[in-house]
Amino acid sequence: MIKVRYNLDLKTLRANYLKIFDLTAMTAVWKPYESVFGMKIEELLTAEFDRLVEVYLQYKVTKLSQGQINTLNGLFKYESYQPKLAWFFMNLENKFDFKTCHYCNMAYVNAYGKGDSYRMILDFIKGATASEWRYWFTKDELSDVSIKKILQEQPSYTTLEDFNKKKYLWKRIELYKRMTLATDANHFDLDHVLPKAICPLTRLSLFNFVPSCQVCNEKLKKDVELATTKEDWLKISPTYSGSNFDDAVTFKLIPEVSCSTFFELMKNRENYRLDFDMSDGVYDNYITVFRLHDRYNYHKQRALHILSLKERYSEEKREEISRMMSNRYDGNGESIYSEAQVKEDIFHLDLEKDECFSKLRKDMMERN
Repeated sequence: MIKVRYNLDLKTLRANYLKIFDLTAMTAVWKPYESVFGMKIEELLTAEFDRLVEVYLQYKVTKLSQGQINTLNGLFKYESYQPKLAWFFMNLENKFDFKTCHYCNMAYVNAYGKGDSYRMILDFIKGATASEWRYWFTKDELSDVSIKKILQEQPSYTTLEDFNKKKYLWKRIELYKRMTLATDANHFDLDHVLPKAICPLTRLSLFNFVPSCQVCNEKLKKDVELATTKEDWLKISPTYSGSNFDDAVTFKLIPEVSCSTFFELMKNRENYRLDFDMSDGVYDNYITVFRLHDRYNYHKQRALHILSLKERYSEEKREEISRMMSNRYDGNGESIYSEAQVKEDIFHLDLEKDECFSKLRKDMMERN
């Protein structure tokens, strides 16, 4: 499990998130339930995961009529907001930087979409081609003549206000809103840690969303509950700052034959298997749900490769290489082949720290 990193300060992130919703309309529907669950709608949408678990568990034991359940299902209808929610995680302004599935760390997930090559709306206005304008707007909305005029005047647009002053009616065509719905090219799923089929209240909650691969989300987890108690939920959620999967679960390599070196083991993948050391049964359930035993053993050669490199390039060997190459210096007069740099060149620790299999690599590097 890889924790979701929230690089934007949480106050700003929450404010940006709430812009997705019509809070006035939602509050009117939610008002009768506010006292039951002890949260205003804004709080429910942006509460941290530990509070969400409490609401989730409370909902499961609260007796509601079918009419009330239908009302809540309608209020928190995920499908109605899915495009905007996906864009929220894709929007560079919110500073998400996820690269791999936060459940398995085996598959890449990418946040990109139509127009994502433009970092801001002004960049689009100043640089979009005729075909890109036409992608966003029909001829009834923006004529060919208007597009030609925009292209001719592109060099003069230095601010959005410059564009707004023109006769192309920025507010009418609502370019920003149109672009925020462009999620057809994104390559990730938004999974609900707390299953949306079991509790509607947390379906739209920011800290219940985990960027994940389709295998983990659609084929394996689905609506499975990964835990039952609050204590256990907090241990396994990638969105909770206090979760400790990385410390509590460690990859271990088990040789099935007697071999003198890891390099020798690499010759036959059947000579070893990957397993897990763990401190709590809740992690065993997590590993079972996501089938991490089977999936990682398919790639177990990666573990042997790291151990083989460690065996062949010990610290003493790296220092020897550094001494041999010490006549090369950077602009500051420092050797470009320091022992630390040689280590990075061999193991790519910094380069691949956020890449697939980073947990496996880290555990093998720390293995005695």
